[in-house]
Amino acid sequence: MTSPETQSRRLQPWQIIVCLGVAAFLALGLTTNTFRIYHLFLLLAVPGAIVAADAGRRFFFDWGPLFGTWITYDRLRLAQPWLLERVGVAWPHDVELALFGWLTGGLTPPHAARAWLAAHAASPLWSGVAWSLEVVYLSHVFAYPIVLLGLWLRGRASAEWRDRFVRFTRAFVILNLLGFAVYVLLPAAPPWWVSAHGFTQPTAELVASTDLAAGMDGAIIRETIKTAPNWFAAVPSLHGGYPVLLLLLLWRERSRRALILAFSYGAVMWIATVALNQHYVFDLLAGAGVAFVAFTLSERLGSWDAAPSAVSTA
Repeated sequence: MTSPETQSRRLQPWQIIVCLGVAAFLALGLTTNTFRIYHLFLLLAVPGAIVAADAGRRFFFDWGPLFGTWITYDRLRLAQPWLLERVGVAWPHDVELALFGWLTGGLTPPHAARAWLAAHAASPLWSGVAWSLEVVYLSHVFAYPIVLLGLWLRGRASAEWRDRFVRFTRAFVILNLLGFAVYVLLPAAPPWWVSAHGFTQPTAELVASTDLAAGMDGAIIRETIKTAPNWFAAVPSLHGGYPVLLLLLLWRERSRRALILAFSYGAVMWIATVALNQHYVFDLLAGAGVAFVAFTLSERLGSWDAAPSAVSTA
């Protein structure tokens, strides 16, 4: 008869799924030549899953949907070659120009902002501002996971905070999925592509030979975009949608301090995406619209949190 100790050492189904999922992801990256060095961080999930007990199962269950959307976005690099002939290059620029060109002397706002910063590149002040905007643009990779992690940690001892974590996570997952669907159905070129190539339709050869410095300034932002899964995921802008969704979620909490912080961060993020020539204002507005849709759907849908609550009722 197998002892309880021996049974506890056996891998549970969820642990096997995590390990096989990591192996499959890395194998796919290697076989399709889309492996990036930062993908190795996924290997940390293997010892984490093997060593963890019920707490680990809860962690992977809670974060699995969000991790799944992040992995889905990364795999969009496989879809990009098939989307190139359908990428909209002229129409996003023309829409932006029609809506906002009158504000910036007949140029689109991101192109006008880039020209202005280039003209003031010798100024230590504005060079510092441009560098700070690069940091802000990249910060979304860490900012939202940190917010969700804080909710998750507090939710381990509070059903109220756990409900917040589930609601926030569900909303961000829906926003991601809606955004990814549009990226595939309606791929669109960002303003930096127009700066680098004009209205030339992207091809695999042109993408491979692109000098990012011709379309954007700043080493941080160029290194970020160089490894981006899809260069033509401009509409809707999730950089614009995330802060709007966060504001909608926090509005229900009635925390003035949290709302002010979220609004301030979102405003700077919107400025950064335009000033760094990464998105049109139109892209940001589209992101805000999708965020409203995601919030509405999330509030109307039931929770996937069907597993027993991790909060003790004792």
